Amino acid sequence: MIVFDNHLHLQFHGENVNAVRRFEKFGGTHINLCNVPNYSYSLDENYYRRIYDDTLKLAEMVRRETNVKVLVTIGPYPVDMLELLKRGMSLEEARTFLIRGLEIAAEYISNGFAHAIGEIGRPHFEVSREIWEASNEVIVEGMKIAKSLGVPVVLHTESATESTWKDLANFANKAGISKEMVIKHYSPPLVDSRNHGIFPSIIASRKNVRTALNQGTRFLLETDFMDEPSRKNAVLPIESVPKRARWIVQEYGEDVWCKIMENARRIYGIE
Repeated sequence: MIVFDNHLHLQFHGENVNAVRRFEKFGGTHINLCNVPNYSYSLDENYYRRIYDDTLKLAEMVRRETNVKVLVTIGPYPVDMLELLKRGMSLEEARTFLIRGLEIAAEYISNGFAHAIGEIGRPHFEVSREIWEASNEVIVEGMKIAKSLGVPVVLHTESATESTWKDLANFANKAGISKEMVIKHYSPPLVDSRNHGIFPSIIASRKNVRTALNQGTRFLLETDFMDEPSRKNAVLPIESVPKRARWIVQEYGEDVWCKIMENARRIYGIE
């Protein structure tokens, strides 16, 4: 039985492989490992290659030392734009820098090193209209690249409201990508038409899962585990998805869990 966590992070200064061993012990089989920013690195033309290479090294550590299958999602983090502005770039220079990060991610995916674009998007807090619009341009460009590669795009945005879902659906239409391949990371448990066709990846709390299952099975589950020693088990402990899988099988039946995992098979091509 596949047990897939759609969104988590690992860090060299965190538990990394030991955390994934715990995930495996509880029955986890697959993870989607997403890169994190590292502003101790120079924000130069090689910044994203360093970030992506770090993520691939962590993925290889997990593959070498566990039986967990690792998918890798790479892309420029939305808040990178603010960091670049803080360091003296113009808005246009910062936007171009992030789009270059997308192009580099596309190289890695084309060469078989990664499996999705993300987490890209826009800041989850209030920013100026100019930054907001520039971030939206990066989202559309990321969607276009994902479409050209035939891979999903994982989005980081503010807490999803009606206007958020509409925006993302409009961006997907503009980019020509199937909404099935547009994943809203940290989604509220909206599985029905209110998400305008965008694919929800839900934080795997019991409350969220129960609310989602009252609407259907068109969702993925994630922990957004941060692997940050100063914030232990933020957002959720890494073993939460395997635990939730057991609970779903007990409460709703194995066929329901398999339908949720069929989403992962279809979107990511998991075997």
